[in-house]
Amino acid sequence: ASSMIPASRKGHTFGPMPHEPRPFRLAVNARWLLPGALEGTGWYSHRLLERLCSTPSWEVHLFFDRHVDGFSYPGSVRHVVGLPARHPWLWKLWNERAVPWTLRCIKADAYWSPDGLLPSRKALQRVGLGSLPMATTVHDLNFVHQPEGIPPRVGQYYRNVVGRGAREADLLLTVSETSKTDLAATYGIPGDRVVVTPNAPQQDFVPLGADDALAARDRWAGGRPYFLFVGAFTPRKNVHMLLRAFAEFRRRNPDRPEALILVGNPLHRDPKLEALAQVAGDRVIWAGRAEGQDLNGLYAGATAFAFPSRFEGFGIPLVEAMASGCPVLSSNASCMPEIAGDAARYAGPDDLEGWVGLLHGAAVGDPAPWVQRGLDRAAQYSWDRSADAARTALTQLIRC
Repeated sequence: ASSMIPASRKGHTFGPMPHEPRPFRLAVNARWLLPGALEGTGWYSHRLLERLCSTPSWEVHLFFDRHVDGFSYPGSVRHVVGLPARHPWLWKLWNERAVPWTLRCIKADAYWSPDGLLPSRKALQRVGLGSLPMATTVHDLNFVHQPEGIPPRVGQYYRNVVGRGAREADLLLTVSETSKTDLAATYGIPGDRVVVTPNAPQQDFVPLGADDALAARDRWAGGRPYFLFVGAFTPRKNVHMLLRAFAEFRRRNPDRPEALILVGNPLHRDPKLEALAQVAGDRVIWAGRAEGQDLNGLYAGATAFAFPSRFEGFGIPLVEAMASGCPVLSSNASCMPEIAGDAARYAGPDDLEGWVGLLHGAAVGDPAPWVQRGLDRAAQYSWDRSADAARTALTQLIRC
């Protein structure tokens, strides 16, 4: 493992020095910190580490699987551990060999993996760390309940390793009460071992003025009002239903001007999705990946954000849309009602008629009440509060 030692720990001192207690040495799996390519787990890791690394008397050691630029937090030490791990058998080598050895080398006091993947207790025992306190964040169990769209080898690895890790870990973090209940039921884990550390918007999303909203419509939809979807085009996101509902909305309302903008990148080609988009017509706009001010503008300019997902651990786009002043239309499945509360209008993920009604209601109704409810709801989610909960739980882990 290569590392950078903080300047305060370099150099010589002469004469007697007062005894100073060694800082709590927390090692963290930082594999998901990828410059310019942060996804849900990466954003969660980044935002919490920004806050946790400044904890007094903590020394946070970040385990990367490659050299990366950026992500240097005050109070942290960087290590490149093993080989780049982007394939199931390399994940196993990284978790079972490289991580335990590096934990021993740095004399870690605890290990936290924000992606649900931990080294086994057997692997830790091989290096004399069988009782090392371990924590992991399991965001959701989509690979158990909604495995469609996940490569079979990847899904099998997650089912095996997350299940084993959840039982062997001393502490589990997750991002919603819905996921907490699911973890406890699926793996037979006592609820008091699971602490909720919710997601929050990836950045500061804010409402925009009328002129900026019109500019977003001009840029993204040729001046038309538009419905918006943001997310991966995997089966559980249920974009098929949104396309079917939009096509039916257009058929019943041929004079309405609305378009549908889809933001995100497909993980693989989906001919059925492409065929549905063709049926829905030329007002379906594929915007690709968007982030930063572009994404804020897309949310703020939309007539409504439509999220028909079947299964989520949290559903970050819900909060981003609400924080941007965008009315929310959501499925009533999984954690969505928990996250959006009374700030969203709901339909079942398989209820075509319900989704057509949601689109029509958003197109012709007054958005103001839904905008305000969304802003109030989004204000409940804060990375500071989530980091405080994680810090408290990790501190208790060491004291036990």
